[in-house]
Amino acid sequence: MKENIIIELFNKSFDKFPKIQKEAQPFLLSKLDELKIDVQDIALIETISDEELTEIVEMIRQKNADLCSSINKSNNPNDELYKELIESFFIEINNTIDLVYNLIISKQLGG
Repeated sequence: MKENIIIELFNKSFDKFPKIQKEAQPFLLSKLDELKIDVQDIALIETISDEELTEIVEMIRQKNADLCSSINKSNNPNDELYKELIESFFIEINNTIDLVYNLIISKQLGG
Protein backbone atom coordinates (compact mmCIF):
# COMPACT_ATOMS: atom_id res chain seq x y z
CA MET A 1 0.00 0.00 0.00
CA LYS A 2 1.26 3.46 -0.87
CA GLU A 3 2.30 5.69 2.00
CA ASN A 4 -0.12 8.47 2.89
CA ILE A 5 0.93 11.45 0.76
CA ILE A 6 0.75 13.78 3.76
CA ILE A 7 3.23 11.63 5.68
CA GLU A 8 5.35 11.43 2.53
CA LEU A 9 5.35 15.24 2.22
CA PHE A 10 6.27 15.57 5.89
CA ASN A 11 9.18 13.14 5.51
CA LYS A 12 10.45 14.92 2.39
CA SER A 13 10.09 18.33 4.03
CA PHE A 14 12.21 17.32 7.00
CA ASP A 15 14.54 14.77 5.40
CA LYS A 16 17.57 16.83 6.43
CA PHE A 17 16.51 16.37 10.06
CA PRO A 18 16.04 12.61 10.63
CA LYS A 19 15.84 13.05 14.40
CA ILE A 20 13.02 15.57 13.98
CA GLN A 21 11.25 13.27 11.51
CA LYS A 22 11.34 10.44 14.02
CA GLU A 23 10.48 12.44 17.13
CA ALA A 24 7.65 14.37 15.43
CA GLN A 25 5.89 11.27 14.04
CA PRO A 26 3.56 10.78 17.04
CA PHE A 27 2.52 14.45 16.84
CA LEU A 28 2.00 14.14 13.08
CA LEU A 29 -0.15 11.03 13.40
CA SER A 30 -2.14 12.55 16.25
CA LYS A 31 -2.81 15.70 14.22
CA LEU A 32 -3.80 13.64 11.18
CA ASP A 33 -6.32 11.81 13.32
CA GLU A 34 -7.56 15.03 14.92
CA LEU A 35 -8.06 16.81 11.59
CA LYS A 36 -9.84 13.81 10.08
CA ILE A 37 -8.34 14.43 6.66
CA ASP A 38 -10.38 12.18 4.43
CA VAL A 39 -9.70 10.21 1.29
CA GLN A 40 -11.06 13.05 -0.86
CA ASP A 41 -8.57 15.53 0.63
CA ILE A 42 -5.72 13.11 0.07
CA ALA A 43 -6.91 12.53 -3.50
CA LEU A 44 -6.83 16.29 -4.11
CA ILE A 45 -3.19 16.44 -3.01
CA GLU A 46 -2.37 13.43 -5.19
CA THR A 47 -3.56 15.36 -8.27
CA ILE A 48 -0.74 17.87 -7.83
CA SER A 49 2.24 17.48 -10.16
CA ASP A 50 5.59 16.31 -8.79
CA GLU A 51 7.04 19.73 -9.58
CA GLU A 52 4.36 21.50 -7.54
CA LEU A 53 4.77 19.00 -4.68
CA THR A 54 8.50 19.76 -4.67
CA GLU A 55 7.68 23.48 -4.43
CA ILE A 56 5.40 22.79 -1.46
CA VAL A 57 8.14 20.76 0.24
CA GLU A 58 10.65 23.57 -0.30
CA MET A 59 8.22 26.15 1.07
CA ILE A 60 7.63 24.03 4.18
CA ARG A 61 11.41 23.63 4.62
CA GLN A 62 12.02 27.36 4.35
CA LYS A 63 9.20 28.34 6.69
CA ASN A 64 10.39 25.88 9.32
CA ALA A 65 14.17 26.20 8.97
CA ASP A 66 14.62 28.26 12.13
CA LEU A 67 12.34 26.04 14.17
CA CYS A 68 14.12 22.90 12.95
CA SER A 69 17.43 24.46 13.83
CA SER A 70 16.18 25.27 17.34
CA ILE A 71 14.87 21.75 17.84
CA ASN A 72 18.09 20.24 16.49
CA LYS A 73 20.30 22.36 18.75
CA SER A 74 18.28 21.60 21.86
CA ASN A 75 19.50 18.71 23.97
CA ASN A 76 15.96 18.02 25.11
CA PRO A 77 13.39 19.75 22.87
CA ASN A 78 10.00 20.04 24.48
CA ASP A 79 6.75 18.83 22.99
CA GLU A 80 5.62 22.40 22.29
CA LEU A 81 8.34 22.83 19.66
CA TYR A 82 7.20 19.69 17.85
CA LYS A 83 3.57 20.77 18.09
CA GLU A 84 4.50 24.16 16.61
CA LEU A 85 6.29 22.39 13.76
CA ILE A 86 3.29 20.15 13.08
CA GLU A 87 0.89 23.13 13.18
CA SER A 88 3.04 24.99 10.66
CA PHE A 89 3.22 21.93 8.42
CA PHE A 90 -0.56 21.45 8.44
CA ILE A 91 -1.20 25.10 7.65
CA GLU A 92 0.58 24.48 4.34
CA ILE A 93 -1.21 21.17 3.79
CA ASN A 94 -4.60 22.81 4.39
CA ASN A 95 -3.69 25.71 2.11
CA THR A 96 -2.72 23.21 -0.58
CA ILE A 97 -6.00 21.29 -0.26
CA ASP A 98 -7.97 24.55 -0.40
CA LEU A 99 -6.05 25.74 -3.46
CA VAL A 100 -6.65 22.54 -5.42
CA TYR A 101 -10.30 22.44 -4.38
CA ASN A 102 -10.81 26.06 -5.47
CA LEU A 103 -9.12 25.38 -8.82
CA ILE A 104 -11.46 22.46 -9.45
CA ILE A 105 -14.54 24.51 -8.51
CA SER A 106 -13.34 27.36 -10.72
CA LYS A 107 -12.95 25.02 -13.70
CA GLN A 108 -16.39 23.53 -13.10
CA LEU A 109 -17.90 27.01 -13.09
CA GLY A 110 -16.17 27.78 -16.37
CA GLY A 111 -13.46 30.04 -14.93
